[in-house]
Amino acid sequence: LMTGREKGDLKTIENKIVTFDQFGFLKDEKDMGYVVFTVKEVIGEFFFGGSVLTEDLIELEQEGYREEIEKDGLPILLTRKMSKNKREYTAVTYYPASN
Repeated sequence: LMTGREKGDLKTIENKIVTFDQFGFLKDEKDMGYVVFTVKEVIGEFFFGGSVLTEDLIELEQEGYREEIEKDGLPILLTRKMSKNKREYTAVTYYPASN
């Protein structure tokens, strides 16, 4: 998934509807899992997802949707939000309504 691609900046795809098409999971030095993914609209780059997207994709994979996502794509909208604890995070909207 990452081979032959450059690490993309998540901010370049925020606030735009993009089509999620491939994903995998890695672990960091603390043994915490996170998602690595590509979108159809950005050729040659991969992105690291935060905890919200990682948890959602683990659930979608467990429910058997990986093959469908990688075949048909999954439209998403990534936006920056502020938590109650004043921590910034990336929120995910699936199948966002287009304007």
